[in-house]
Amino acid sequence: MGLTKSYKDGSTPVVAIIGSGFSGLCAAIRIQTQLNISTFTIFELEPDIGGTWWSNTYPGCACDVKAHNYAFSFEPNYNWSCNYAPQPEIWDYLRNTARKYKLYEKIQFRTEITHVAWHEGRQKWILNHVNLNNGERGQTEADIVFSGMGPLRIPQIPKEFENFEGPKWHTAQWNHAYDLTNKRVVPSIVKKVKSLEYYQRTASYIVPRRNATYSAFWKWIFRTIPFVHFIYYKLLYWSSEFTIAAFSSKLKDLIPRKVMTLMAWFFRYVQVRDKVLRKKLTPTYDMGCRRIVVSSNYYPALTRKNVSVHTEPIVGVKGQTLKLKDGSEQEVDALILATGFHVQEIFPKGFMIGKEGQCINTVFGKNPHTYYGLTAPETPNMFFLLGPNTGLGHNSILFMVEAQVEYAIKTISYMMEKNLSSIQVTREACKEFIDELDEKMKGMVWSSTCKSWYQNDEGRVTALWWSSCTHYWWRLRNFHPKRFVGVKRI
Repeated sequence: MGLTKSYKDGSTPVVAIIGSGFSGLCAAIRIQTQLNISTFTIFELEPDIGGTWWSNTYPGCACDVKAHNYAFSFEPNYNWSCNYAPQPEIWDYLRNTARKYKLYEKIQFRTEITHVAWHEGRQKWILNHVNLNNGERGQTEADIVFSGMGPLRIPQIPKEFENFEGPKWHTAQWNHAYDLTNKRVVPSIVKKVKSLEYYQRTASYIVPRRNATYSAFWKWIFRTIPFVHFIYYKLLYWSSEFTIAAFSSKLKDLIPRKVMTLMAWFFRYVQVRDKVLRKKLTPTYDMGCRRIVVSSNYYPALTRKNVSVHTEPIVGVKGQTLKLKDGSEQEVDALILATGFHVQEIFPKGFMIGKEGQCINTVFGKNPHTYYGLTAPETPNMFFLLGPNTGLGHNSILFMVEAQVEYAIKTISYMMEKNLSSIQVTREACKEFIDELDEKMKGMVWSSTCKSWYQNDEGRVTALWWSSCTHYWWRLRNFHPKRFVGVKRI
């Protein structure tokens, strides 16, 4: 059966999309192409699209997923320069895609959504926003809301660095105006600085990045010969899918887990010949518990003569001097923080108010209860893209985004077919999903004793999906009306 593309009176829902990164753009494109909905607006905090690929411009910024898999399946890019695309190419891809689908005219740039609240009487979401250019405030009503703000958006700045009196910035807020030449930096660009004092909080597993380039000939083949790019895309996808076994802690998956661990050990052994340094760079937790780093120049950078690797924690800062736990001190010229993001804080307190005046931050707490990370009982007509428990450690996150958007489209189509003003998932459906997820996570390496941003502070994994992308798609391939309740339009 085809999709229902409007209500019986010919109208379509008003849609608000928060964010213009991959998630927001995917939602905008698919509601246009799948449902013919043009009644939507995208609200973007920054002056251009891109989300994390607009914000992160630090030197060497690139994707750790192979480029031909890091594009929408419905909008392939035949012109990637290499296996792992650098940030400028990804940003260009996003901008070109937005132009193709004429999305720029639908975006309100430099507009911050300050408050989102469900109005039960009107059966709509009320979005308060402010124009950051002129301070003008406004309000928008929407029938449907897509939250495409993403989990890697709020930099985490440890309190111990607040007193540093020299220049400092997070990698997601790179200061391009500061000249790093001959400076003492923590950490930075190893070939420019006089000395690099690298303070490692936790050693990472590193696997080589075979970043081969694509010649003009291969780009021509991808673009011209039917099915070649499609087959290549699928080969990359399935080669990544099969690695999910390496993240299982079950006995039956021991071999792939050991093979990947051995590969990382051998790579470290070959590239780091100094035994003392190698010991510092050797993880003490199970591989895959934390994000695996794909890089062929990480170890060579740390073995340079102007680099010192420290494993003692920084316990205090005075002026431009860092104090370590062992009592030693180090004066530096600039401080660059690669300290991650506030992944667990989905929404600020009071930002989103759902049914019955419930603050979603409070309701979710440390353990968000959603239906496949996509929606919740307290948030009718709301879709969280890359919400809780939908992140990945083995494949392209864009596959998950597309699966979520397609399910949202089926949900909206069902609303229009049944003449509903709102639809919400049941608590029973959410409980069933969360109970299964918690049980399945017991068999995955992410639930081991090591701490990572995958877990909340209680050790429960709230950021990742427990299985393959294909399994997630299979679960959401059809809409499940029995797991939702709706309200008829008046």
